Amino acid sequence: MKKIGKILAIAALAMVSYSASAELAPQWSKGTMIANANLGVQPFGGSVSLDYVLIDEWWKGHFTVGGEIDFRSENHWTAFGATPRATYGLNLTEQFEVHAAVGVGFGFANYKYNDIKSDDNFVMWNEFVGCRFFFTDNLAVMAEAGYSNWFPELRAGISFKF
Repeated sequence: MKKIGKILAIAALAMVSYSASAELAPQWSKGTMIANANLGVQPFGGSVSLDYVLIDEWWKGHFTVGGEIDFRSENHWTAFGATPRATYGLNLTEQFEVHAAVGVGFGFANYKYNDIKSDDNFVMWNEFVGCRFFFTDNLAVMAEAGYSNWFPELRAGISFKF
């Protein structure tokens, strides 16, 4: 719970320091969809997600909903998870956006070593703070750091707007 507090404090600080006169960039208009693909470290894994802009002018930012599928492969463990995702984002410039995302879902883990096999189902959650930089109208690089109980906590990748 302390990590959630730290993430919320960072997001609040970013919102307070954000200029009240800034306008939303056109990439965040209502109905826009953003597809994300990330690779992560510690443990090795990644995620694919889809964000739908539900509200394009909310508290000087935008609010998206979507879903995320995560995977992990480390030593003798393999895990997969699916999470509904909610994100609040703030456009600092037309190209640069910061965001905070949270999700709760379900996962499946498999342990396999020699003749030993084990399966485990679990409730997963994650919370991330991240950023995107759009270098074209439809393509961005992104990075996220935060907490996920089975999956990479530091990840980077690309976003595609459509």
